[in-house]
Amino acid sequence: MARFALLRPATTISKAVVVVKKGQSTAKIAESLARKKIIANAYTFRVYAVMTQAETELQPGRYSLRSNMSYEEILKKLMEKKKALPIRVVIPEGFTVTQVAERLAEKTGRPIADFYEYMRGQGVSQIRPAEMPLDLKTVEGYLFPKTYLFHKNDHPKKMTARLIEQHELELTNVDWSYAKEHDLSVHEIITIASLVEKEAKVPEERVLMAAVIYNRIAKGMPLQIDATVQYALPERKEALSEADLKVASPYNTYQQIGLPPGPIANPGIDSIKATLDPAPVDYIYYVLTSPDGSHTFTNNYDEFLKAKRGANQGS
Repeated sequence: MARFALLRPATTISKAVVVVKKGQSTAKIAESLARKKIIANAYTFRVYAVMTQAETELQPGRYSLRSNMSYEEILKKLMEKKKALPIRVVIPEGFTVTQVAERLAEKTGRPIADFYEYMRGQGVSQIRPAEMPLDLKTVEGYLFPKTYLFHKNDHPKKMTARLIEQHELELTNVDWSYAKEHDLSVHEIITIASLVEKEAKVPEERVLMAAVIYNRIAKGMPLQIDATVQYALPERKEALSEADLKVASPYNTYQQIGLPPGPIANPGIDSIKATLDPAPVDYIYYVLTSPDGSHTFTNNYDEFLKAKRGANQGS
């Protein structure tokens, strides 16, 4: 835009906040500017806006303007596209992909199916983490729990990829010595960490949970972790029935030996670290025995049954 001398404002400087409404005409905007003494002549301002083809680019919003601004400067200000404030999205540790998708859909107003597309749909192949097996059709376990800032108009693919990028970043800051020594893949570690995340209610017990899992695998015992059965069911239940424990699913660790095909939730960094540094104990059993979420751990089946009876009597 050229700057013309006849369009320069008066020497007395005025300041004002001008509100431009959505769909407001250039004539009305010019009248508002003149009324607040930002410009001297509404007609010449409007003509200048038309001549410079700026009138179709004016954006709604609140603008702080001064009378010593040229028409060019005023129009440039009025054409600035206001960036929407970012939205704060908290993804807690242990959320499943379903819960993450629900949280993002709620915060953005988008259909939940848009997020499912990249978390457990065809779009998974476009953002698949390198550590994830090719036959796995969900990014479960790879969406790092954290507080994020997004914009509502961000594409679901971009948001999902951001969570995966954070996961990869966090993994670079942990010690992988244990995994290397025991020939465990990143995927196996994240899978075990997800089990620890869902089972451990008391932070100090994470390393004990991890130890129990490793010990049972080493002995060829089924893990028998209730959280895996819950994951296999269509909907979460308050209490599992005997029939639930027999549900046919590769995620049912009552029926399958070894680890499930993949994570059952998205573990936080503490559960990942615990999995990479399990307690040096020989426990192979644990049972919830305290209202605060604490468990009793043992390597003796009779002690396990005794603790279980005591827990049932106290409930």
